[in-house]
Amino acid sequence: MTGPSRRTILKGAAASTLAAPLAMPFVARAAAPFFKLYYMIPNNQAARMAWGTLSARQMSQLGIEVVPSYVPFTSIYPRRNKGDGKTYPDGGWDIYLERYYYSSVKPTPNELFSSKMLPPAGQNYYYLEDPVIDKAVADYAGSVDPAVQKAAMETFQKRWYDTEPLTILFYPEDLIATNPKLSGLDATTFRPAFYPRPENWTIAGGGNDASAAFACWPAAAAALPMYGQGYNDTNVCGPVYNQLLEYDGWEKKQLIPSLAENVQESADGKTWTIGLRQGVKWHDGEDFTPADVAFTFDTIMNPAYASDSRAALEAVFGSKDAYKITGDHQITATLPQYAMSMREYVLSAVPIMPKHAYESIKPEQMRGHTANTWLGSYTVKTKSGSYTAKGGIGTGPWITSGYDQTKKAYAYTKNPNYWKKTSGNVTSFYVVNIQSTDAVLSALKNGEIDAHDPLYDVGPLVSTIDPSWGKVLRFDSFKWQHICYNLRHPIIGTGVDTPLGKKDPSRAAEAAAYIRKAISYAIPRDDIIKQMAGGFGQPGTVPIPYSAPEYDHAMLKPFPFDMDLARATLAKAGYG
Repeated sequence: MTGPSRRTILKGAAASTLAAPLAMPFVARAAAPFFKLYYMIPNNQAARMAWGTLSARQMSQLGIEVVPSYVPFTSIYPRRNKGDGKTYPDGGWDIYLERYYYSSVKPTPNELFSSKMLPPAGQNYYYLEDPVIDKAVADYAGSVDPAVQKAAMETFQKRWYDTEPLTILFYPEDLIATNPKLSGLDATTFRPAFYPRPENWTIAGGGNDASAAFACWPAAAAALPMYGQGYNDTNVCGPVYNQLLEYDGWEKKQLIPSLAENVQESADGKTWTIGLRQGVKWHDGEDFTPADVAFTFDTIMNPAYASDSRAALEAVFGSKDAYKITGDHQITATLPQYAMSMREYVLSAVPIMPKHAYESIKPEQMRGHTANTWLGSYTVKTKSGSYTAKGGIGTGPWITSGYDQTKKAYAYTKNPNYWKKTSGNVTSFYVVNIQSTDAVLSALKNGEIDAHDPLYDVGPLVSTIDPSWGKVLRFDSFKWQHICYNLRHPIIGTGVDTPLGKKDPSRAAEAAAYIRKAISYAIPRDDIIKQMAGGFGQPGTVPIPYSAPEYDHAMLKPFPFDMDLARATLAKAGYG
């Protein structure tokens, strides 16, 4: 199939963002549509709007009335995160489009797709409650036996491939255009473990006091790590904080010590003794202690703070009784059972927060506090007096200097007392909010920025980037683009309102799976990659990074683009 050109689709998508919140529905058939779906398409990336528009049109070819809206994630998040499973007309959602990935380089599907991770405490926003998947992800994450993990991962992938709870469109490559004078940028962004690390950037000719800017869109919804939900949040808060473990870089992706100088794990994987790095200071000069680690875990697991990381920590620890301070520089956790996520999430993806600075902030004040918004300032009492902060306080290489609402920029100064040696010459840094791909490339050409988040999708425009002002870096993204379904929706989720589901309630879930499978067959993945992603990607099948060791290349063959097969599959649910 050769679909509409990228330029044609982009033009229509861009126009829709300027129109009313809901665009005209796509209804391609003369006959009455089988059912209606409201489709939220994020408006922060032109190419994604293009393949979102194309996928909506393809659904309409199946007889589905699709009502698209091109909206910011700030409009999607409230509907998605409520945790009540309602459909779009009732204040919830039907389907939406997003780029996603796990919180660790090692795939951890238990964090996103276990029925124990439902919102608002967890990140299973899709309400996936599949017993086969539940057992597979529990076995995978809960066993120290590599053979058990391997078998469980195979089961997870096969079940997903057969039922397609979400439609995985493709696995994109990440491309970043940079200032040719910039060196030291050696990784893409990957929430929450990889974000701009300008402490290691060098700008040729910048002397010992260079300034650098990194573009990202949209503005952070939250700058406190426990509230951050997207790459845009991590890009802002990441440089300020540290985790207990960190990755050595994108090339090897190996975990190494950070705030934890050493970690000892018992043979059964239940007892973890964490020796903390000594001599580390918070930005206000106070000492980093085990009390800060315990405070971070306590706060995230306290329901009053409404962190969407709460379920993940509760799944590992069970309760706050699982960890305790066991020395001046030591904290020990005794888990109810082995949990892969202890190392892959708790130790490596949870930035540590300062107890002395944040414990006095009431739960109902936390989201609106300067520590989260970077607006204004606040004073923290210290042993030597007081400290005025203009944002979050961390142990990281960068100190917050506030958010400039006029310039739409988060400002940082380099931490002169950072505990780790750094190699760059950048001493002042900005994360700036620039909305479009064209605008970000223009800013790079004009010397206003030095690099950008890969979500700008510069791949299709690589040929327009002149080496005199832009150097293009390519990274395997370890991410995927997918169509998300509300799996409590009575047609595409539970299937109870489908013809087959009404005729035989025991087959309702089967009917819903037929509909999702039909939509998958109707998506021209190769065309999307070639025409709208610049050829940088691979067709999608399951939510496992394409180049990850866990991806089962032998089993996971690309889904065919076949409209006849799509219609025949839809007919199995009673629509034909």
